[in-house]
Amino acid sequence: MKVALATWNGRISPVFDVSRQVLMLDIEEGRVVARREETLPGTELQDQACRLTVLGPQVLICGAISQPLTSLLVAASIRVIPFTAGDVDQVLGAWLVGTLPNPALTMPGCCGLRRGCRGKEVRRRNVQAYANTAVNCAKGNNMKIAITATGKDVSSNVDLRFGRAKYFIVVDTESDNAVVHDNTQNLNAAQGAGIQSAETVARLGAEAVITGNAGPKAFRTLNAAGIKVYLCPGGTVAEAIRSFKDGELKEATAANVDGHWA
Repeated sequence: MKVALATWNGRISPVFDVSRQVLMLDIEEGRVVARREETLPGTELQDQACRLTVLGPQVLICGAISQPLTSLLVAASIRVIPFTAGDVDQVLGAWLVGTLPNPALTMPGCCGLRRGCRGKEVRRRNVQAYANTAVNCAKGNNMKIAITATGKDVSSNVDLRFGRAKYFIVVDTESDNAVVHDNTQNLNAAQGAGIQSAETVARLGAEAVITGNAGPKAFRTLNAAGIKVYLCPGGTVAEAIRSFKDGELKEATAANVDGHWA
């Protein structure tokens, strides 16, 4: 059989909708007999599904994936194992011994799917993951939020650019514990900063993002990962967190700037 793993820098790609690479494996009698890297368009959902269908896997192992794309793949008789995270070799090893989905190799905030689930179950769980995030946001329950920042602490201003933000400060809303993540690599990217930053946020386990502006590609990637976007016009990170908890920030339903600006 053929198995496809969506990959990025030796790990499972956080969001399959914009993934540009898959590792294709031919498996016989429980062992890999051939492997090769293949490219994906990483743009329109129809093109992404079409390309994968041409490659011909029976199984796709990936990170977050939107419900529309899941439906396209299931319709093409491809079994989807979503919300997977971790080193590619570890994930492959778990698959070969039949222990995937596995809680230790599941994206933060996502529950693993039971073995042998069919397409209907994948779609139901995918939609439920988004619904749970929305409930958490509405009720102010404990969750991780990533705030774009110009500096390394909560007294810094909110960076109004998402893809090219200097830092992400990830805050646990229950404990107020804050961890800073340098975004220099994406800040200096020649292109694709929005998508790469969205994938970074997904890997950090954030369930919501607070930023000044979000471009279309970044918004789409965050949406595919079930990450809510809240717009903040300015102020400090601490003020943005307070406004979020008080329900004063507006949730974005679409990108509010073009990709070049953000």
